[in-house]
Amino acid sequence: MKTYLAIWLGVLSFLLLQGIILAQYPVREDVVWARTAPAGSITMDGILNEAAWSAAETITLNYGEPGLLPSSGWRPEYQPDAVTDSTHATIKFLVTSDNQLWLGFTIPDSSIGGTQDWARWDAILMSVKNKASLDPTFNWARPIEHFLTWWIGGFPFANTPVVGGGPYFRGSDQVGSGVDTIRTPEQIAAWDAVTIVNGTSNDAGRDEGWTVEMRVDLEINGYDVTKTEGDIVMLNFSIWDCDYLFEGNSGAISTTRTHFQSAWGNDNANNVARIHARPDVTTTSGALPSVDPDLVLPNNTSFSDPVIDGVIDEEVWFGSYKFEIAWDDDNIKYSYPGIGPWMSAHYQPGTNPPPVQDPSHAVVRMFFKDNYLYLAADVDDGRVQGTESYDNVDGLMLMIGDRVELDDDNKMAVKQMRINFNSLGDPAAYDFLPTLIDSGKAVFDIGLKGATTVNNKTDIDEGYQIELKIDLTGLGYDSGLGDKLIFLGADLFDGDAFDNPLDDYGSRTWWFRENAGKPALAWAYMDPNKPVGVEDEIVGIIPNSIEIYGNYPNPFNPSTKIKYSIPESGVVNVSVYNALGEMVESINLFNNAGLNEYNFNAANLSTGVYLYKISLENLISGNNLQSKTGKMILLK
Repeated sequence: MKTYLAIWLGVLSFLLLQGIILAQYPVREDVVWARTAPAGSITMDGILNEAAWSAAETITLNYGEPGLLPSSGWRPEYQPDAVTDSTHATIKFLVTSDNQLWLGFTIPDSSIGGTQDWARWDAILMSVKNKASLDPTFNWARPIEHFLTWWIGGFPFANTPVVGGGPYFRGSDQVGSGVDTIRTPEQIAAWDAVTIVNGTSNDAGRDEGWTVEMRVDLEINGYDVTKTEGDIVMLNFSIWDCDYLFEGNSGAISTTRTHFQSAWGNDNANNVARIHARPDVTTTSGALPSVDPDLVLPNNTSFSDPVIDGVIDEEVWFGSYKFEIAWDDDNIKYSYPGIGPWMSAHYQPGTNPPPVQDPSHAVVRMFFKDNYLYLAADVDDGRVQGTESYDNVDGLMLMIGDRVELDDDNKMAVKQMRINFNSLGDPAAYDFLPTLIDSGKAVFDIGLKGATTVNNKTDIDEGYQIELKIDLTGLGYDSGLGDKLIFLGADLFDGDAFDNPLDDYGSRTWWFRENAGKPALAWAYMDPNKPVGVEDEIVGIIPNSIEIYGNYPNPFNPSTKIKYSIPESGVVNVSVYNALGEMVESINLFNNAGLNEYNFNAANLSTGVYLYKISLENLISGNNLQSKTGKMILLK
């Protein structure tokens, strides 16, 4: 018996050391499961008495208390000193097998109603993000505002509240000015609700609360929770609570709003909640599946710290977490985790801007060690320029949520830290980054790639590399990083200038977040048990095509390792070309399927840019495949 116990203890210790028994990440507060109930099992009557509701997942919104991470919060809208009956609401979530989302709101309230003046109403202000209709300006899922409210006034409403009257349907999904008492059948089919008031609205008497049973058609918004893998519905809402409006004592009137991830309905602001649903997660299926972080940052436990010099040549970078940002590249955007494909987007400032001639592209890498976050960005850019004009800079902006500081909405303050070239062509820090640098909490550098010059319109540049190290205690983290959560976004800026100023433009392409204010935050975890590894991302993965993973180091002198994966075993050809397209090396190798590498030695070559391609020939299957072109820089 003791022998078996010792064996199991040894196995357990090994698994713990290997980080296998660790899939217990902190519960995501931006995620709610909507269990599936049969179609027709809910009658929309404002009474949440069906069996499905008793099995539904629930969140609570409490005014004046910390909101659900990362961006739920609260604030007074009118006379904060008069708040006496604050919001304590319960919200339930379900989907039905006919692809409908159901929400049940239970809102205790002693004074229900509203009038035409701003912020003098009780309401639910909700935004559902429409994946079927991308916004033409920002190229993200279009926010559709659903506003169920006692706010009256303006056509076609009278300015006098009706005692006992119910809330109106308003919002961007309504006809005309966004307000209509007579809704079309199409509007009702897309979104509907029934409200029950326990009391009498729009009078001076005391009430007990109101309940809303709400339904949203998911198909019209581009979702399908009936498919095997389910879907993630993106939404947010706020509950507005106006009290003592009809008592005749203006000093007692107060209004508050309490929100889940974002307060507003007509914009993709702050963040978005992720409502997960799939057919096998039902009201009777028991325990819920766990939802992993959007990304897990590895811990550098094995490699030397990189030198922050703007040259990404240390091996530690290769095993860090990696993502790409590229202008108008759906293949890259739709590879992002979770809701990333629908909140990440691109934008050109200005009215009728000229076409983008040199699209932006960057590979961004991150890891952490101790209290430090490390970031590197390898940016391809054919025209590198420096300017103080926000809309035309070349650089990268990182957004991180501060773990202590709250903003005016009592939600996590997000700090933006921008690195770009200034008007003199020198690397410069902006926004919150100078504060961190001045306090010794951050250091950065930019290195130019190849023969790149700044503010020279007559040459073709290759781009630049950024390295950044941030002490996270400068962003409200305790030493040791507390719960190890970090909330992130990144924005790639690309301004291009030409001989003809009419061709000049700026562009922004972002991963999850464009700036400190919107549209979403990636939920990330800094895993102390996940070590940085050189082949961390690719070992054991058999791709569907030839994948190249770059060469390291890069720049190099005189040798570098070209890493690539192939989908099947066969004869591989590695061809290297100079900048004129002349082949300088070609070698045939036999490689097995999966990860491989070739050590390229350029001792007999001169400084410059070199390109390489990988091809595969399988004599048995007859398949012939070629990779994309890789680029490397030899510096002697």
